[in-house]
Amino acid sequence: MNNNKTLPSRYYTDPEIHEKEKTEILYRNWHYVGHVSQVANPGDYLTLQLGDESLIVIRGGDDVLRGFFNVCRHRAHILLEGKGNVKSITCPYHAWNYSRDGELRHARNADKMIDFDKSEYCLSGFQVETICDFIFVNLDKNATPLNNQANGFEKDLRQRVPFLDRLQPLQYDTGRPFSINANWKIIVDNFLECYHCKKAHPAFVDLIDMDQYETKIYDIWSRQYAADANLENKAYKFDKHASVQDMCFWFLWPTTALGYLPGVEALFFSAILPDSVDKTTRLGHWLVADDTPLPDNFNDYMNNILFAEDITLCESVQQGFRSQSYDQGPFMIDPEHSGISEIAVQHFHGLIQQALGDVGRIV
Repeated sequence: MNNNKTLPSRYYTDPEIHEKEKTEILYRNWHYVGHVSQVANPGDYLTLQLGDESLIVIRGGDDVLRGFFNVCRHRAHILLEGKGNVKSITCPYHAWNYSRDGELRHARNADKMIDFDKSEYCLSGFQVETICDFIFVNLDKNATPLNNQANGFEKDLRQRVPFLDRLQPLQYDTGRPFSINANWKIIVDNFLECYHCKKAHPAFVDLIDMDQYETKIYDIWSRQYAADANLENKAYKFDKHASVQDMCFWFLWPTTALGYLPGVEALFFSAILPDSVDKTTRLGHWLVADDTPLPDNFNDYMNNILFAEDITLCESVQQGFRSQSYDQGPFMIDPEHSGISEIAVQHFHGLIQQALGDVGRIV
């Protein structure tokens, strides 16, 4: 195994490897779904597509958050769409009805069936966990709790985000997903380094003091941080008295990206979810503290400039991975592990190899 080189290109183009990623990574790890305020009341629910699995997170009448596969136990019809509130869950196909805690309440004609036991046909569930009011799901019923896996992550988040407990999703932020024509790992690779920033994001490097940019890696998470920002920059303007004058991004294995930028008490949370070997959905939300107004041009810069610049880069890389001229590249990691070091990408590739075993071994 050569840890100085990236994953081979086939890891971004081979459908068989993508299928193994679903079983060994996607269905065995924790993924961001949303914020508890989005499911605050009994019957509130969110749905999520994770690989081939449609999922429901719903708050029961007992105020407990539960996760269920979004599939009727009778003929496998999808039960709920999008988000909303229900008193119970009724299948659109044959009207099997489930309580909000997943129990089968009614199946027409079941009382005439011999030995039909409704308790055998409850909705199938999975693990749900919250960290700092953010909801995560894991389809592996035997998975270690997220806080135990991501040692120090919650503590670091609370230390660096003093406004964390005052966050609420923006009312006009629908969480509309972005569809990206690239393998999900390309989007993660892109998020994990700022080696590309000087060339690709001129306004961003004008905003952030890149001389103070640093990257730290931990067990299943990493952090990028810059202590200072420039008030006069090409990205957006913000108040010199704003409580947030720094920048911090976190990545939580395998699909969660989050962070804040200077000038506003706001946090973005994104789930980077693979749809196919060369298509990814980025599901994201902005959360702000106490309805704090965003700086002028902030939304335009984030959505129409910064994210758009990265999407263009990622889709181009996906095309390049199909070239016979390319297989692997070197990690650009300087001895000081400076802000432009690709150490977090190397760390991520190592986690991929560890999860996939022999299939993921670099030769």
